[in-house]
Amino acid sequence: MVGILRDEKVMIVKVGGSVADKLEIVFNALSKVEDVKIIPGGWIFADMVKEMKLNDEASHWMAVLAMNLYGYYMLEFGKKAGFEIVEPEDLSFFLRRGKFIVLPYRLLRNFDELPHSWDVTSDAIAVWIASKIGEKKVIKITALGGVIKNRMILERVDPFEAGDIIDRFTPSLLKKHNITLFVCSPEEIKNYILRGKAKGTFIGGD
Repeated sequence: MVGILRDEKVMIVKVGGSVADKLEIVFNALSKVEDVKIIPGGWIFADMVKEMKLNDEASHWMAVLAMNLYGYYMLEFGKKAGFEIVEPEDLSFFLRRGKFIVLPYRLLRNFDELPHSWDVTSDAIAVWIASKIGEKKVIKITALGGVIKNRMILERVDPFEAGDIIDRFTPSLLKKHNITLFVCSPEEIKNYILRGKAKGTFIGGD
């Protein structure tokens, strides 16, 4: 790898539901990374759960299962780029190199450390996974492409000033574990990988 990926052991990427119509672009770019683990968002499936207005316990686990559903949808695009789908039960899986779409339900059942609340979404889950395996960077691919102010994408912001582009629990995780979340669009992820420079927002970290 070239650019800013040279020193990273594994690339942890959260792919949001807002880019479901651009997954070919996303997977074409990520196919160039030798060791990448994709954490799916919840997409329309999590929206359906939220509309049910169930208690926090039921909503939490149903929303995590929604991530699994989006993961299977992603596989239709990812397998062309050499990605496999996996549902690990422990963190040792992340030592395995390769291109994977990670379904998080069993992992979170075995390591039930996050609050059962809508403050926790796939953002926090991706950052939590990074913290458990010692990674200091997470990529979030989303339609907005970064934190926007005055119609401009900001280059860097404090986690607690990122607004609703991330969930409410993620800032605390980023601060506690000194992790950087880089937010960019599907069109920019290729630049991030190949050139080490892309339009987007770094949230937290050094």
